[in-house]
Amino acid sequence: MGISKTEVNLKRLLAAAPQQQNQAKLVHYVATLREQLEQLAEERTPEGLPRISKAVLNDYSEKIEAIASKLVNRVSDPPVPKKDFERNSVKENSSETEETKQILLSSGLRRRPVPASSTEDRAHEPAETGHTSPVKLDATAHAHIEKHRKLQDDLTDEMVVLAKQLKESSLMMSQSLQNTEKVSNLIFSFNPACLTAKRLYEMMMQNVSYFSIVRVKEGEC
Repeated sequence: MGISKTEVNLKRLLAAAPQQQNQAKLVHYVATLREQLEQLAEERTPEGLPRISKAVLNDYSEKIEAIASKLVNRVSDPPVPKKDFERNSVKENSSETEETKQILLSSGLRRRPVPASSTEDRAHEPAETGHTSPVKLDATAHAHIEKHRKLQDDLTDEMVVLAKQLKESSLMMSQSLQNTEKVSNLIFSFNPACLTAKRLYEMMMQNVSYFSIVRVKEGEC
């Protein structure tokens, strides 16, 4: 049994949705996935049986709801902006510095001058082995990553539009079939009347032929 276009689009959208960072697009993806799941549930084989089993439908449904739950979590717990985080860190560090100064002054201790050589040595000391410096990417790498991400978003958006068009064409085809069935029923309802008219016409033609023959014979006499 082959796979339908609706199921192909649903699988592709399920694979692309977790990579989407745009909240508005992700909401649209979830809505489209749910519509496609409903269409899959309505698909039937030529024998009239469901084309997709309940187990597969449940698996698709769980994946869709998992994406939807992540979306809800993102909305309910917005990330703290980087600037605010840095500002809070600076405030905490400054407050700790002021407290340290007050403790030193109250205890009567004085800061000893630190030789310049020791300061320079500390500056040249290697960083702790437990902390690794993050990998820095150049402008070309960032541009390539952004281009790839934009291409993936465009392909996913196009797939969503195609899924919507497929749904609309399916609805139009279904409506056309219903209209054709109505016209056929209407023709069949008028069919007995047509047969009756045909029979009356045949009887009338027979009578006309009979009277014509009688008149011809009377003329001969």
